[in-house]
Amino acid sequence: MYQCHEREKKTKYLQRVLQIEKANFTPFVLSTTGGLAPEASAFTKHLAQKLSVKLDQSYSHVMGYLRRKLRIELLKTTLMAVRGFRKSKVTAIAELDLNLLQFYVN
Repeated sequence: MYQCHEREKKTKYLQRVLQIEKANFTPFVLSTTGGLAPEASAFTKHLAQKLSVKLDQSYSHVMGYLRRKLRIELLKTTLMAVRGFRKSKVTAIAELDLNLLQFYVN
Protein backbone atom coordinates (compact mmCIF):
# COMPACT_ATOMS: atom_id res chain seq x y z
CA MET A 1 0.00 0.00 0.00
CA TYR A 2 2.74 2.46 0.98
CA GLN A 3 4.83 1.78 -2.10
CA CYS A 4 1.84 2.36 -4.37
CA HIS A 5 1.28 5.79 -2.80
CA GLU A 6 5.00 6.58 -3.01
CA ARG A 7 4.96 5.78 -6.74
CA GLU A 8 1.90 8.02 -7.21
CA LYS A 9 3.60 10.95 -5.50
CA LYS A 10 6.83 10.42 -7.43
CA THR A 11 4.93 10.27 -10.71
CA LYS A 12 3.06 13.44 -9.85
CA TYR A 13 5.85 15.62 -8.40
CA LEU A 14 9.33 14.25 -9.20
CA GLN A 15 9.84 15.75 -12.66
CA ARG A 16 8.69 19.22 -11.57
CA VAL A 17 10.94 19.19 -8.52
CA LEU A 18 13.96 18.02 -10.50
CA GLN A 19 13.51 20.36 -13.46
CA ILE A 20 12.05 23.53 -11.97
CA GLU A 21 13.27 23.56 -8.38
CA LYS A 22 16.54 21.67 -9.03
CA ALA A 23 16.08 19.72 -5.80
CA ASN A 24 15.66 16.18 -4.52
CA PHE A 25 12.28 14.68 -3.77
CA THR A 26 11.40 12.12 -1.12
CA PRO A 27 7.70 11.34 -0.81
CA PHE A 28 6.65 11.31 2.84
CA VAL A 29 3.82 8.78 2.96
CA LEU A 30 2.27 7.63 6.20
CA SER A 31 -1.00 6.06 7.22
CA THR A 32 -3.56 7.43 9.65
CA THR A 33 -2.47 4.74 12.10
CA GLY A 34 1.08 6.13 12.14
CA GLY A 35 2.83 3.64 9.88
CA LEU A 36 5.61 5.03 7.69
CA ALA A 37 6.38 4.11 4.09
CA PRO A 38 9.93 2.86 3.40
CA GLU A 39 11.24 6.19 2.07
CA ALA A 40 9.57 8.15 4.87
CA SER A 41 11.11 5.78 7.40
CA ALA A 42 14.55 6.18 5.84
CA PHE A 43 14.14 9.98 5.84
CA THR A 44 13.10 9.98 9.51
CA LYS A 45 16.07 7.81 10.47
CA HIS A 46 18.46 10.06 8.54
CA LEU A 47 16.97 13.18 10.14
CA ALA A 48 17.20 11.64 13.62
CA GLN A 49 20.84 10.73 13.03
CA LYS A 50 21.70 14.28 11.90
CA LEU A 51 19.81 15.87 14.81
CA SER A 52 21.38 13.55 17.37
CA VAL A 53 24.86 14.62 16.25
CA LYS A 54 23.95 18.30 16.10
CA LEU A 55 22.14 18.38 19.47
CA ASP A 56 24.55 15.95 21.15
CA GLN A 57 21.65 13.69 22.16
CA SER A 58 21.30 9.94 21.86
CA TYR A 59 19.81 8.64 18.63
CA SER A 60 17.04 6.78 20.46
CA HIS A 61 15.86 9.90 22.32
CA VAL A 62 15.79 12.00 19.14
CA MET A 63 14.02 9.25 17.18
CA GLY A 64 11.44 8.88 19.94
CA TYR A 65 10.86 12.62 19.94
CA LEU A 66 10.43 12.73 16.15
CA ARG A 67 7.99 9.81 16.21
CA ARG A 68 5.92 11.44 18.96
CA LYS A 69 5.79 14.77 17.13
CA LEU A 70 4.81 13.08 13.85
CA ARG A 71 2.02 11.12 15.53
CA ILE A 72 0.66 14.18 17.33
CA GLU A 73 0.57 16.18 14.08
CA LEU A 74 -1.00 13.21 12.27
CA LEU A 75 -3.66 12.97 14.98
CA LYS A 76 -4.43 16.69 14.70
CA THR A 77 -4.73 16.41 10.91
CA THR A 78 -6.96 13.34 11.13
CA LEU A 79 -9.24 15.05 13.66
CA MET A 80 -9.52 18.11 11.42
CA ALA A 81 -10.47 15.87 8.50
CA VAL A 82 -13.14 14.11 10.57
CA ARG A 83 -14.55 17.08 12.50
CA GLY A 84 -13.73 19.88 10.13
CA PHE A 85 -11.70 22.95 10.97
CA ARG A 86 -13.38 24.94 13.71
CA LYS A 87 -12.36 28.53 13.85
CA SER A 88 -14.46 31.20 15.44
CA LYS A 89 -15.97 33.43 12.81
CA VAL A 90 -15.66 37.11 13.57
CA THR A 91 -18.50 39.15 12.10
CA ALA A 92 -17.93 42.81 11.45
CA ILE A 93 -20.59 45.16 12.77
CA ALA A 94 -21.13 46.51 9.26
CA GLU A 95 -22.22 43.02 8.14
CA LEU A 96 -24.95 42.61 10.78
CA ASP A 97 -28.58 42.69 9.72
CA LEU A 98 -29.93 45.82 11.38
CA ASN A 99 -33.51 44.92 10.52
CA LEU A 100 -33.47 42.64 13.56
CA LEU A 101 -33.13 45.69 15.79
CA GLN A 102 -36.44 47.07 14.58
CA PHE A 103 -38.11 43.76 15.38
CA TYR A 104 -36.95 43.83 19.00
CA VAL A 105 -37.59 47.55 19.54
CA ASN A 106 -41.26 47.39 18.53
